[in-house]
Amino acid sequence: MKGRLAAALAAGLIAALLLPAFASTVSAATARSHNKANPFGVTVVRFAKGTTTTQMRSAITAAGGSIVSDLTKIGAIAAVPSRADFATRIKANARVKAVWVDRISVTIPRTDTATGGKLPSANPQIGHPGTQSPPDPFHNATSFLGETNPEGILQWDDNRMNVPAAWRTTLGDRTVKVAVLDTGVQGSHKEILPNYLNQDSTVTIPCNLLTRQFGPLGNKDCSSEDTEGHGTWVASRIAGAVNGFGSNGVAPRVSVMGVKVLSTTLGGGLTSWIVDGMIHACDAGADLINMSLGGYDDPVADANDYLLWVAGVNYCRAKGTAIFASAGNEHVRVNRVNLTVGGTAFTGVGQVATGDEGILQNIPGEAKVNLGGLLETPAGVPGVVMVSATGNAIGGSASDLGGSSLVWPDSFKGRRDQLTYYSSYGSRVDIAAPGGARKFNIPRYDVGAKDILYGGWGSLGALDASGEICTDPSLASILTFTCFKVNGQGFGWLQGTSMSSPNATGVAALTLAAHHELQGHPDSLLARLKSTARTNMTNFMVRDDPDNHAADVNGNACTTGYCHLDFDATPISFASAYGAGIVNASAAVAP
Repeated sequence: MKGRLAAALAAGLIAALLLPAFASTVSAATARSHNKANPFGVTVVRFAKGTTTTQMRSAITAAGGSIVSDLTKIGAIAAVPSRADFATRIKANARVKAVWVDRISVTIPRTDTATGGKLPSANPQIGHPGTQSPPDPFHNATSFLGETNPEGILQWDDNRMNVPAAWRTTLGDRTVKVAVLDTGVQGSHKEILPNYLNQDSTVTIPCNLLTRQFGPLGNKDCSSEDTEGHGTWVASRIAGAVNGFGSNGVAPRVSVMGVKVLSTTLGGGLTSWIVDGMIHACDAGADLINMSLGGYDDPVADANDYLLWVAGVNYCRAKGTAIFASAGNEHVRVNRVNLTVGGTAFTGVGQVATGDEGILQNIPGEAKVNLGGLLETPAGVPGVVMVSATGNAIGGSASDLGGSSLVWPDSFKGRRDQLTYYSSYGSRVDIAAPGGARKFNIPRYDVGAKDILYGGWGSLGALDASGEICTDPSLASILTFTCFKVNGQGFGWLQGTSMSSPNATGVAALTLAAHHELQGHPDSLLARLKSTARTNMTNFMVRDDPDNHAADVNGNACTTGYCHLDFDATPISFASAYGAGIVNASAAVAP
């Protein structure tokens, strides 16, 4: 089986290197700007406790607004004004507590965390759809385009989470329902279809707003289907089916629904869309929510936005839903603090550190961005499980690049399970999971074309072949491709905390399948994952370097600092890097 797979892929993919076709992708959708106004005029109105649904809706209509997101279950409504004085009129209502213009809280960036080029179809014979025992062929294939990673198999991340051993106990079951809040999910993908809950999948993006703003282009976001690709990848990593084709997910027999909350056309999503998606998922009975997305709120200026996130999280937790979210790709420290926001005191808020560790990792030539003091959403909201990302191993060192000071010293080559160069960290991190990293586990601009994702450095999952990840021509290096096709079905190598969060969510799904008593008890589930986490690793990853102005491999100087890693610094502590440790499926599903 492996021989036929390898031969077929090699024949199709090596030939593809000669073709100038490229693709882009997304990372955990953490915004580089913490606040961006929406172009639709969407305004959120929060009402006093005890206000009825009828009263809320009537107040919006009377003030001259049209409802676009019904958030009445958490005491709010998102509306578009049809009168210029809408804000003044609605604020005059005695039942109204706050009014603010909604914001694009999550963007879909094209960043260093996952870039690559499109490859045409390979057509290998890789098994029969009736196969029902894991793993599927890609999982244990030993190489890809001649690249072999230290684990010796393509889906190394499952081994690091002890998933194959857990499969002897459970593959998951249909009673465990996972909601993926993302760019949508392509439920027709061969890897997802057997587990896809079409009746529960939906889109919370108001289609009429998009088409009014963007014309026919907005139609691509009017259904729950994924026209970008990110959400499909996330869903497949959690619940990709065991069918003898391609690669299966961590929990290949659980149910998965897609809730489209991020717009491909807009390049992101409003807070109201995402919170609306949370309410829908929890009303549909989701045991788990995965949000591989995020942004930042100012604790004063954006207090109302933060309180809306809190309301959505509390609504879902009251229904027994556990929420997992990505720690972010800014490589900043996120502290766990007690803080009063908007007059309400909270415990366990994720706040970015001030000082050097609050400056995000910027590309040489870009302006320095200080996130210090901002509140991370949704991963930093109390009650949400924040997941950091680990890599396979440090696959290259200074001697591989002529002794560069921007690369890991030779003595660190081969170190496994390191915090990735992009992952945020800090005391707010609850748990870690593999997210993949480029071969050298440093920013790509410090290595260039040698720093690859394919072959088991990044993480492998399913992609929709017609989505933007596989069709966008904006990137230019075939050596760092993400997307390839097999029998018309898309797959891709990605990296990011977007990838670590579904890995952890998949382990949580297996855990619920083995321990049904934990369903409906998110705190107990997290306690189980923490108490069984793997801790036999040492972190050597460091913070960003605020003083290193050295040029990157292309000769671009880092004139603002924070472009490179500070190899002279003390490594980030175990707890700040991993939280309780790396999720351990075998131990978590055990009696």
